[in-house]
Amino acid sequence: MQLSMVDRYCAAPHAAPVSAAAFDSQSGALITADEWGTVAITRQGEAYPALLFDMGSPVMGSVAMCRGGALAAVGDEQGTVAVYKTWDATCVFEDTKEGPTGSQRAMRALAFNPAATIVATLSIDGIVRIFDIQRWERLANYQGFSGESIEFNERGDRLLVIDTLGQPKLLDLMSQEQLDLEMVPGGVRVARFVPDGRHVVAIGQAGITLIGLPDGRIRNSFSARGSSGMQTVVLSPKGDAIAAITGRSVHVFSLPDLQPVGSEKHGAAEPTTAAFWDWRGVAVGGRDGLLHRPGAKPSLEAIVCCSGFGEHRVAVHGDKVAVWLGNVQKRPFQTRHRFVESRIDRDGRLLIALPDDGTGVQVYEAKTGRHLFDAGPDTTDTPKLEVGGPFVGCMLTRGGLRWYDLRQNNVFELPWVTTFALSGSGTWLAVVTPKGQVRVLDPASGKDAVPKPDPLSDSPIRLVSFVNRRPDMLVLDAQGVLSVYDLTDSVKSQVPAVGRDVLDMNVEVDRLWGITGGKYAAVRFQNPETQTATVIYVDLGTCEVVSEVSDLLPYAWVDPETGDILQPARGAAILELDMWGKEKRVLRALPEGEWISFNERGVLDASEGVRR
Repeated sequence: MQLSMVDRYCAAPHAAPVSAAAFDSQSGALITADEWGTVAITRQGEAYPALLFDMGSPVMGSVAMCRGGALAAVGDEQGTVAVYKTWDATCVFEDTKEGPTGSQRAMRALAFNPAATIVATLSIDGIVRIFDIQRWERLANYQGFSGESIEFNERGDRLLVIDTLGQPKLLDLMSQEQLDLEMVPGGVRVARFVPDGRHVVAIGQAGITLIGLPDGRIRNSFSARGSSGMQTVVLSPKGDAIAAITGRSVHVFSLPDLQPVGSEKHGAAEPTTAAFWDWRGVAVGGRDGLLHRPGAKPSLEAIVCCSGFGEHRVAVHGDKVAVWLGNVQKRPFQTRHRFVESRIDRDGRLLIALPDDGTGVQVYEAKTGRHLFDAGPDTTDTPKLEVGGPFVGCMLTRGGLRWYDLRQNNVFELPWVTTFALSGSGTWLAVVTPKGQVRVLDPASGKDAVPKPDPLSDSPIRLVSFVNRRPDMLVLDAQGVLSVYDLTDSVKSQVPAVGRDVLDMNVEVDRLWGITGGKYAAVRFQNPETQTATVIYVDLGTCEVVSEVSDLLPYAWVDPETGDILQPARGAAILELDMWGKEKRVLRALPEGEWISFNERGVLDASEGVRR
């Protein structure tokens, strides 16, 4: 299966809570899934998932990898169970439940028999279903089960299950009898066979319990008192130890004596029940979509928003911000807030951002991450913020415009402005009056920089933008007509600029960009039915639409320098598209503080740990 560019080198493919994981110690193959239904399969010897696909429904605990890693099974919240070849993601078995009743058998656990010819499923309706994946048929149903696990024994003739009282049982598939094990006080949620088949290890309210086989008697136990609550248990690849995952830590115990070996913080602020133990150690899934390992460097969260100008890119990872210069990620810095919008000036000196917590616009030094100032509560939820040269501007919540001259430490405010634009160098500030006319100001003084441009019609102006590195100004009126003004003569001779109409857009545009060189303009509009955005590129000379890129995220950004489209992508990445919608470059934050940049030809640059 050919991966798209954004799926290459995708070590952290999940943007939603990691909700399922399974590791095959024989082959080293791994499968993970999340609450959005994204499934990732990493095959033997691979550093990154080779297979990524979407189930279309959340996956909650229901993944399995067969012995040897040739097949992977997935069950989702709509009752679908499917088996895929890990070589090319070919579906070799599928059983679905049509219609709304599918959610009644939402899957909670899956298991292959040792020969990988049968898959057993546990669903929320309490039914264990047995499927022959070679003949695509159901062999049996067994009712009255619960818990979060199901597992075959070494011979494949018995299933380790949990009944509705939370007690572990052995289900004999030949005799169809349930074999009782000694009752565990308080019940259990998860039960696993130890690889040698001589014990069962289970966790529940009382802690960890070790049950001997074949007599089914409790051999040992460990109380969970004083812990932050046990989430799940995983076995080491060699089968000589187990790890209990709590809300804060990984507690390791030796087998079969169940003696404590050590404890470490796993680093997941909100761990899920998805965990596994591979040759690197224990990994714990988090609600941040990441896999956390004890002692590892912190990983950046998925990207919330991104933007860029020229060589510079900004990625907001929760409460951390990473600035890229070309293909290199600079050291991310901690912020005081989590942002939903960000901008950087074209020289890469100032970074401005809008928090999601109801506070005002924040301003930072882009190179150092030093916080400069808070624009105040009246910039909360501002509909527009811009930075150009030493100037920062933002619309006020109550209406009007405020801008800051950081070079002279001055603050200006105009209460009547309805929208505005700053030129990339900060030379000009375009403002729209209450009557919908445009004025071009000197942002250092607030006075008119040139005479008022002549209106092209009686229709008020809705949007305004400068063309990067040119004395041109774009306007879009209330009728959807895009126009352009050449300000050259206005600057030289102080005469009003005369514009010309370019195109009647006939769509509700919410963002306007002028691209370096003055040949193209880009406009963005929203598609409410699909909750996506479309960016249209207009040739300002021929007055024609030359490209239309659809199915973008609603907050997709256009770089005014290059015309490239920027938007967050899976795996903590910035995806860059050219103006025809072709994938051009990916800038990705990798787990444990590493990073990589690449295009369709290969790696452009990477952090030292990746290069090693």
